[in-house]
Amino acid sequence: MPRTRKATLGALGATLCATALVGTAGTAHAQDDNGVAKKSATDIANRAVSAFNDARSLHVTTERTGSGLSRTDATSLDVSADRDNNCVGTVGFAADGGSLEVIRHADKVWLKANAAWLRNNLPAGQSQDVQKLEGKFLQGTAQDQGLSDLARICSINEYRDTLRDATSAATLKKGSETTVDGKPVIDVTGKHDGMDLTLSVSTQGKPFPVRATSKGDGDSQTTNFTFDQPVPDKTPPAGETVPWGG
Repeated sequence: MPRTRKATLGALGATLCATALVGTAGTAHAQDDNGVAKKSATDIANRAVSAFNDARSLHVTTERTGSGLSRTDATSLDVSADRDNNCVGTVGFAADGGSLEVIRHADKVWLKANAAWLRNNLPAGQSQDVQKLEGKFLQGTAQDQGLSDLARICSINEYRDTLRDATSAATLKKGSETTVDGKPVIDVTGKHDGMDLTLSVSTQGKPFPVRATSKGDGDSQTTNFTFDQPVPDKTPPAGETVPWGG
């Protein structure tokens, strides 16, 4: 794999988790009031961050819109990952930037890009590789240059740290109790990097975040998560793979 191609993927992996300003939902029963609504805004956010440590798996979806987005900006993310390093995910990009599919099982990582993404990201003079790579999974390991950073979208702790950094840098205010998709939550609001942030935290069961939204300067993003659901452990057939270093 050419060095410039690997560098592109490395930069991508380093930013995708930051793109997913996380929010999540866990399963709870009506009688399981967790008392978090009585806490301060900072304490609510801290408890939501800490809840990630108890999660065995997560499913995160993010949708982003904005007038100034380019084909290098991720506009959609859909990832399921667990603590056993099973992961499946897709990433879509703005302005016909294409899409990626990522699979991880234990230490092995597979990446498949569509033709649009390959055309936009292969170095000049290597356009002939689009046909060769389209529809194929590039297979390597979580230690390979480029893939190691991209594999970060499969890390539960990366999403936890993104939420922690956003809420710790913001001046938070406690909002009202409401519901998100029928789930009782308490809202916490604040500003981070010039964006208006709303974090909705479950008031039943574990205080998982349920949703996070950010809005500002023509950009809007909504992220939802589900915790502790099974994650597929499928891997691509050998006939659909190409060695990462090949």
